[in-house]
Amino acid sequence: MRVKLCALLTIFISLAASTAWADPISKTTIPIAPKFRNTRVIRVVDLRTNVVQEDIGIRAKNIDSTPNNEYIFSLPQKAEEHVAIISAFLRQEPKTSLTIEQAGFDSEKEVQLYKITFDEPIQPDTEVRFGVKLAYTHVLTPLPAKIPQVARQFVVYNDNIYMYSPYFTDEIKTTLQLPSQVVQAYTGGEHVQHNGNKIVYGPFHSIMPETFDKLRVHYEFSKPLLTVTELVRDLQVSHWGGNLNVEENYKLHHSGAELETQFSRATYQLTRMVHGQTNVLKDLTLRLPAQARDVYYRDDIGNVSTSHFRNELKHSTLEITPRYPVFGGWNYTWFHGYNVDLAGFDHYSKEKEAYILNVNFVENVQDMVIDKAVVRVVLPEGATNVQVHTPFSMDSIQHETYYTNFDSTGRYLVILEKHNVVREHEQPIQITYQYPTIRLFQKPLLASAAIFVIFLMSTVFSKMSFTIGPKADATKKLE
Repeated sequence: MRVKLCALLTIFISLAASTAWADPISKTTIPIAPKFRNTRVIRVVDLRTNVVQEDIGIRAKNIDSTPNNEYIFSLPQKAEEHVAIISAFLRQEPKTSLTIEQAGFDSEKEVQLYKITFDEPIQPDTEVRFGVKLAYTHVLTPLPAKIPQVARQFVVYNDNIYMYSPYFTDEIKTTLQLPSQVVQAYTGGEHVQHNGNKIVYGPFHSIMPETFDKLRVHYEFSKPLLTVTELVRDLQVSHWGGNLNVEENYKLHHSGAELETQFSRATYQLTRMVHGQTNVLKDLTLRLPAQARDVYYRDDIGNVSTSHFRNELKHSTLEITPRYPVFGGWNYTWFHGYNVDLAGFDHYSKEKEAYILNVNFVENVQDMVIDKAVVRVVLPEGATNVQVHTPFSMDSIQHETYYTNFDSTGRYLVILEKHNVVREHEQPIQITYQYPTIRLFQKPLLASAAIFVIFLMSTVFSKMSFTIGPKADATKKLE
């Protein structure tokens, strides 16, 4: 009897467990009240660079009976994963920026929701004109994936013909700006026009909420698709020498179409005149501060002599040429650095009674995508009350201690890290800290004390006798 009861209990537990595993994972649905109606939407998608820029102009009307100051902007999850930056602003006076923040994720529809907050509530039956700007990374796919060494590169871009909105839209038009007039194919049917380097979809009327219609364009892109897998910027502040030392380490990857055959140096030399029509990377031009000096450019092998540096009125220019041309799928690592006067970046504020360091988070991003950027700022030994202010969110901010020559207590080290960085992140970060003047003499005094101790110890040791046996015998032997 006990055996039968145990068997029945085992079967019951297994059935209950299988039923629990069979139940689908609960999903969240976020209801959105139809308080607004999009009377007109104009989208402009810039496909001329590696980072795709989208500018959306929205004219919305409050169709609710009460004033509202929150507008819900939605993005499908597949698009949101590639967003590097998003911002909102008024297109009517006073044309100020608007607060935009995540408002939740609708797992049922797989949509990320953003909340745009207006400074003043929108009255019933009143329109408001505002805009949303987005930057997307890694949304261009080379097709074909492999090409001959001397061939044009083509890429594919996928999107939605309409703006994926939770509100009803009266009218919408989407414009694609291309780098050239050469287009292999595009979707859209009879409501699309291709004129030069532009493709215009619409205008379309009476679009229901959350409407999706696939947009696909296959076009020529002759520029290299550059991705910096990791960028490490080291900045060292020296009040004693009034100097700011900057060094940048790059790990570059060409994400474009790869070579279908082995690289031929002879073919490369014979086709120099048409390299501009291919995706090969031959050189890079970097802008440095106008007072930059002691500039160097090296890679894993050593110093690279194929570089040119010149000081100009507003900035300095460093032109670097890699040791080899970089084709699709190839990698190249290097680092360069320079010194610059600290006074141009660091000043003392009597109001805050602290030093303020202003430096850009990243520089020379251009059309590259930076997957991971790490900025390490080394402050002088003895810096205290360190505070970091950034114009955008960081993935992590760490405070550590860094030791170098003749350091006793160690220098203050600030490490900032962010992923998916684009040109819009070339903004200054601000680090405030207190640094007493007496701390300037800490290292010289420490060095002087160390030298004094060494001489004192040498004097003491010189007076000590290390002979073996009675002192008289030793003296007699000397006589």
